[in-house]
Amino acid sequence: MTQTVTLDTETIESLRHHGVKATVRAGNQAGFIETKSFVGKTINAARVKTNGLATWQSRQPEGSIALSIALAGAYGGTVGARNYASTSNKTSFISLPGEKQNSIIHSEETLGWLINISSERLAKEWQKLLQGDDQYRIATEAFVGHEAFITEAVNHLLWLKRSEPGPWHADSMESTQAAILGFVGSRMHAAIGSDASLVGSRSMASYVDAAMAFMESAYLRPLTLGDVCEACHVSARTIQIAFREVRGETPMQLLRRIRLEKMRSLLIEGVNVTVASTKVGLSPTGRTAALYALAFGEKPSQTADRRSL
Repeated sequence: MTQTVTLDTETIESLRHHGVKATVRAGNQAGFIETKSFVGKTINAARVKTNGLATWQSRQPEGSIALSIALAGAYGGTVGARNYASTSNKTSFISLPGEKQNSIIHSEETLGWLINISSERLAKEWQKLLQGDDQYRIATEAFVGHEAFITEAVNHLLWLKRSEPGPWHADSMESTQAAILGFVGSRMHAAIGSDASLVGSRSMASYVDAAMAFMESAYLRPLTLGDVCEACHVSARTIQIAFREVRGETPMQLLRRIRLEKMRSLLIEGVNVTVASTKVGLSPTGRTAALYALAFGEKPSQTADRRSL
């Protein structure tokens, strides 16, 4: 008897980018694959949950690489000719262009991230540099311990997809995807060495993109410059120089502007001034009101009053 895997529309769309096929565990009549996904210009991220599956096969599209980050459950197998095994909250594997993944699933349920990075230039560099097993192992290990940055970024993309579109949505989606792209390139550069410099991922713009994505996802926290540097794996001097050259402002000035824009959105929605400023991490003081007026040409109270008319 033919056994089935249940897929919803979003799952089919997101897994199409990974060429995934799955079989149901022996003895079960049906299983399912369920995803929460973001499909963008350069990043396709799927938070994949499976139940009752026995095997999983895929072929990595040309012109892209994939990162797998396990969250729960047990699975393992081969990617290309390399063996791998999942470890919760760690990078499981990197899949290079054209490589086949063959996995055996050892638990009833699994949960993990499958992140497809569509950059032909980056993919070619990875494919050229990671020729030996040792190089591949070193590159994979370069992501271990840094998964939090990637998962925060893709979670932010999922939040953007599901939230009500605002005037800043498109910019935030672009900057977050660019940050992921730059971060992946930078980890290769750190792991493999100077031969990876052709990737150009450690340009000033990539530092700024990474910092912007982090601040967009964490602006509610009491962030310092040190927090931004730690999240982006860069020194304070480098990030300050990058912001000055690329944006003509400091990282903290950008953070303040992000918070002011979020505050304005809340005021337009009908939230009062004190609550709106506090919600975005700003003090409800005269200085905040003055900075708001400088940014938008009106006081916070005027924005709120206009909404109530």
